[in-house]
Amino acid sequence: MRRFKFALANILEYRKQSEQELKQQYLRLRAEVQGKEVGIRRLLDEKKDLMEVTEHTVGRMQVQRRYLLGIDQEVTLLKNAELELKSASEIKLKELIKAQQERKVLEKLEEKQAGEYRLLVKRQEQAQLDEMANRNRKAI
Repeated sequence: MRRFKFALANILEYRKQSEQELKQQYLRLRAEVQGKEVGIRRLLDEKKDLMEVTEHTVGRMQVQRRYLLGIDQEVTLLKNAELELKSASEIKLKELIKAQQERKVLEKLEEKQAGEYRLLVKRQEQAQLDEMANRNRKAI
């Protein structure tokens, strides 16, 4: 008897590949979020260090103030970018979860059909064995 072949194997394979792509995209987004967080922490540490330095000349104080304002603006931009990336990663995570659920549905269907196939094969084998046993009885 021929081996079991899942009729939706191509669809299952496509869903697995799609899930892998979504997973890669999600991981890329999470890495970008972490990069933004590192950048924000670095800038805030730099700002903290600059706040501890006291300048005694007006010109140096003005330069320091402008630099601190620039840091604040850059932190704001990074925080906005981080929020957008977090939102995108949450959306991608939901897509990934949905893709996993769709894949699992097909895998369960495949398992069920494979089990039914194995049961059918066992029944057919048993019927052949019974038939052979009946032939031997009639021959005797």
